[in-house]
Amino acid sequence: MATIKPSIRAAHYYSYSGRVKERNRFGYCCAFHLIDKGMGTIHMNGRSYPLRKGTLLFIPPGVNHSFNISESQPISAYDMYCDFYSKKQTLIHLYFDPPRDYDEDLMSVVEDKKVLNSLMGVIQLSGYPEMIQTFIQIIRLNRVAIHFKDEIVNSLLYSWILQLANLKLSDNIPDYRIQKIIDLMEQFPGGHPPYQHWLELCQLKKSQFYSLFKQMTGLSPNEYLVRIKMHRAYAMIHETDQSITSVAESLGYSSIHYFSKQFSDYFGLPPSELRKK
Repeated sequence: MATIKPSIRAAHYYSYSGRVKERNRFGYCCAFHLIDKGMGTIHMNGRSYPLRKGTLLFIPPGVNHSFNISESQPISAYDMYCDFYSKKQTLIHLYFDPPRDYDEDLMSVVEDKKVLNSLMGVIQLSGYPEMIQTFIQIIRLNRVAIHFKDEIVNSLLYSWILQLANLKLSDNIPDYRIQKIIDLMEQFPGGHPPYQHWLELCQLKKSQFYSLFKQMTGLSPNEYLVRIKMHRAYAMIHETDQSITSVAESLGYSSIHYFSKQFSDYFGLPPSELRKK
């Protein structure tokens, strides 16, 4: 996955309505479809996948697929067509009748089919609004004329694809309920852990909360909070003239000795030595 160099061939907002060319079609390059509204299914590789708002669909190049749209709720989607390895200088991204209009020169280069196959299929992104907003932002940025547009768009796309791969391939899956708590930890690291408040915000039982938090971060809530405090303390000591005692108090420590010990255990040097450096 780290070897890909994605670039956009075409990107737009598109409304599907069951036209003939929405059936039995192929892509010259990789396709992402983020469903914005409506309902339906897509059939590919012998399987049918349900489509609804928030569904993200990935189709590798050359894979036959067919959209089946609900007449009462036609689908609209943010569509992005990409080359993963080397950019083709064309906007043409689909072909419909291979014997008649297929052009081999337009087919995207594929260096590693395992990478593409690992992403193929659908994933529901409704629980990950940041992923949805970034995808839409990439499409919108691709339309405008700005300095360094290709570099900005391609870098954002590369980062976004890596995040998507993490969602699909890893057990370390972000959970929006846990992300709320992490955001609060970042904003208010000096508060004493209000576990009951966190549980109410997440609507989870204590055992579920700890299990999901550990699954997502690899740490317990307390360990994660300590890590946030230590990095905040490092920045405050390094970048401000605030006394070490004041730094410790602002991060919720009642004992400067306990703070110094925790800091030394984490960074390998006491806060006073960092201040001298």
